[in-house]
Amino acid sequence: MKIAIFGGTFWDIFLFGEDPHKTIIRESPGGSGLNVAYGLFLLGHRVDFYSNVGEDFRGKHLMDELKRSGFDVSHMSILHGKTGLFIARNGRPLAVEIGVNRENIAVPPTMDDYDLVFATGEVPKKTLKTVCERGHNVVIDIGPRAKIDTSGLKALIIGNEKECSRTRCDVVKMGPEGARWGDIHVPGNGKSFFYPIGLGDLFDVVLIHELLKGRSRREALEKAVECSQILGQEGPVTPFERISRLKFFYTSHKTLENCGKSTDTSHNNGY
Repeated sequence: MKIAIFGGTFWDIFLFGEDPHKTIIRESPGGSGLNVAYGLFLLGHRVDFYSNVGEDFRGKHLMDELKRSGFDVSHMSILHGKTGLFIARNGRPLAVEIGVNRENIAVPPTMDDYDLVFATGEVPKKTLKTVCERGHNVVIDIGPRAKIDTSGLKALIIGNEKECSRTRCDVVKMGPEGARWGDIHVPGNGKSFFYPIGLGDLFDVVLIHELLKGRSRREALEKAVECSQILGQEGPVTPFERISRLKFFYTSHKTLENCGKSTDTSHNNGY
């Protein structure tokens, strides 16, 4: 499937541990937009990722890493300014520098050739509105920073419970308690995640992948919840590193792939 993704690109620095001399430091590309784009790329989709990167050393290093992996960076814009930077310790954000992610992203005049369009709340409100106006089968993960009223947007809206308490959502991510889509609730196992940052991105990747395979809403939610719970216990890793294990996960956990013919009638054409 061909997918357009509009979202943020950051350089992630994750610290694990309390003793400065024993702290584990993990660095990688990051940002919700990039994480989702990379995950869908690994699962075999053709992904056009629209995002902004700074012309600094982090941006150059980040782009070089993506190119080496075979990821298409041709739709990523290099702007004058700093690449976004995200720093976390033991699963909690320490500092965030938005950098060139605050700038609008150029949206193609037509997106009719995409099977699905995905965007995150990391991008400016103007970009989100333009994506909804020009795209079809649009999915938006509003995230913690989005400052937009979703009530009038023609899109499937995803968010966590806190985010969805202040705006319209269709899919609500509930952490260890699972997820719901309208009147469909898929319970989780109730176990807290050791490494929670970025699990929402992983959830989005699996949900979109399953929907594009023709799974029902319930089936897609079940796979997204299951994957998040299993990979959420792995670490210490950055969100991008966890996403990078997704292809192996799909190969090794056959319950995700070999689920047989759907008996659920809650399919949502056009999402």
